[in-house]
Amino acid sequence: MKGGLSTRMGAAMRHAGRHLLAQPERRKLLLLVTDGEPADIDERDPQHLRHDTKKAVEELYSKGILTYCLTLDPNADTYVKRIFGANNYTIVDHVDRLPEKLPTLFASLTS
Repeated sequence: MKGGLSTRMGAAMRHAGRHLLAQPERRKLLLLVTDGEPADIDERDPQHLRHDTKKAVEELYSKGILTYCLTLDPNADTYVKRIFGANNYTIVDHVDRLPEKLPTLFASLTS
């Protein structure tokens, strides 16, 4: 996998959250699968998009939506915990391990 220069997570999460809020289910989970940290070629300050994503996580949580991040970025230790919280992320260091991780992860989040 290769990054494509722009990962505006906060905006994408807010958009998905609007769709989730329209669903009748009581429990709502936004599962974010990403190849890297929030970034954009138009934003010079990398902290700005990290803070925006953290804010989106907090906004969604206040509306009853749990956000969980599954990242394929081996360097995610430097930022993912600050954005999603201590128990709301998993780092998968090799993309070929994703199929074995998903069922267990989904079962733990929905039980």
